[in-house]
Amino acid sequence: MARTDKYILRSNDVDLPKNKDSKEEKGKKWPVVLAIILLLCFLAVLAIVLILRMYSNEDSSSFQTFTTGEIWTTTKDASHENSTAATTEIQTISTIATDQGSTFGLQTTTRVQSNTNYLSDKNTAIGSRGKTFVVLFMQHYYDTINRIYITSDSGVQINISTSENLDSTLKNQIDKMIDISSSHLVTIPRAMELNSFQKEVKSILIESSQDVVVTSNTDRHRTSGSTTNIPLNKLSTEYVVVSTKYRSQLAVAAIADNTRISITFKMRRNLPLYISGNYFYNNSVFNITLHSFETYQITHDTDLTGTVIESSSPIAAFSGNDCNQLENIGYCDHLIEQLPPTASVDKIYIVSPNSDDRDTLIRITALANCSFTYSVGNVNQTVSLDQYDTFDTKISDNQTCSIESQKPVLVTTFGLQSKSSDLGDPSMIVVPGVHQYLNYYKIVVPSGFINSYVSIMMKHSSKDFLQFNGTEIRTEDIVFERQLFANTFTYNARVIKVSEGELTASTVDGERFGLICTGVATATAYGFSGNSLLP
Repeated sequence: MARTDKYILRSNDVDLPKNKDSKEEKGKKWPVVLAIILLLCFLAVLAIVLILRMYSNEDSSSFQTFTTGEIWTTTKDASHENSTAATTEIQTISTIATDQGSTFGLQTTTRVQSNTNYLSDKNTAIGSRGKTFVVLFMQHYYDTINRIYITSDSGVQINISTSENLDSTLKNQIDKMIDISSSHLVTIPRAMELNSFQKEVKSILIESSQDVVVTSNTDRHRTSGSTTNIPLNKLSTEYVVVSTKYRSQLAVAAIADNTRISITFKMRRNLPLYISGNYFYNNSVFNITLHSFETYQITHDTDLTGTVIESSSPIAAFSGNDCNQLENIGYCDHLIEQLPPTASVDKIYIVSPNSDDRDTLIRITALANCSFTYSVGNVNQTVSLDQYDTFDTKISDNQTCSIESQKPVLVTTFGLQSKSSDLGDPSMIVVPGVHQYLNYYKIVVPSGFINSYVSIMMKHSSKDFLQFNGTEIRTEDIVFERQLFANTFTYNARVIKVSEGELTASTVDGERFGLICTGVATATAYGFSGNSLLP
């Protein structure tokens, strides 16, 4: 028997006649059926178009919700995560309504107005922002001025203290309570600089009622060195030293009593190091126990990069050089960086150049056996390193470098003296990786330098959303700009000339970016990063 398909239309408003098979009655049904089919097809096409529009943004990863009211959206990509609070208003004559459980209707005229408020890292204790810091100053052969810069986004109370065992004359000069509305400069006596191979109580404790950023600077005529300090709660028990060849330094400060510290030396040249009646060589292990506020500094005449510092409790660790001349040009300069914990080191980096015709030496230190690829211009090179070994490369003032590694690597740059003037000298910076970028920074650009710059590394798609002190970047202030590809994204690297004093950097769209501050004067230079920790 042949199969007969029947279509039954139901309606609450119309009683359809039953069992009518005349041509006249059939002719009355088909227009209704056809109209319903066409309407369903139209609505299906409309629904597909709306769905495609929801997923057609640039990264194919954010959501647009057609609703009236406040919604939360989350944008994710391979480099980091941003969260945003968005308010969207829809005004329609014949509206498609919302997707909150209702059936999509016919849209004739629609006006959409969206206001997006991105969550700023300004309001979070991530990166180098914190409430408690330990600061120390490594020894410098020259008579220097040691400074601490503290910046806050709101009024805070700061307590600066030292050990009860510190000389009372020094202690009375340093210990104080201060109120800060925005930023504050503290000058530290030179007598607080560490002496090598001595247990001392020369660490400085900074406590704040709210999150602040702390940078320290050693400065004098034709010599300078700076670093961004790390909050106490983000200190760790393992660090890897980075330095250069002449009068290398490393220093540690204990936070808790009875902290056991083990230092495994890695020496570029296997020169004997004499400490407390014993000789130490490459791969030798030096052990020491320190109590709260105690510090210890080691100096050697060979490069100590790759030396490993381990401890039983979290400590602060620093490294660099007393004073060093690099590439046989210029004069020696003080180099210092507070070391990031090994667990907070990244795999992907964008390196911007220095300005004023200064080359940049890039040092890549492997924290484990690994291979990495670095790109300068159109040249790509793949390098394999054993654990704690290093690789050096160099870029000019009109080049950039991208680095992508299988495993975490510590990237440090050393700016050199200008090839065409007497501006600059060696400066040392721990470079932030792309996962260490933030979308808000507040720093103090030091005074007393001829030129100061801020280098910005960010996704090219968001470069026009960058602001300094709440205003757009002026084209005439950009001294270098280049696009480069890394981590499946196109990045923009810029070097922007800035004035001394307070500077805030942020993005309107909430995109995170890396920031490095540098400056030059006659035969001297400084540099520090806005953050060198994973958020």
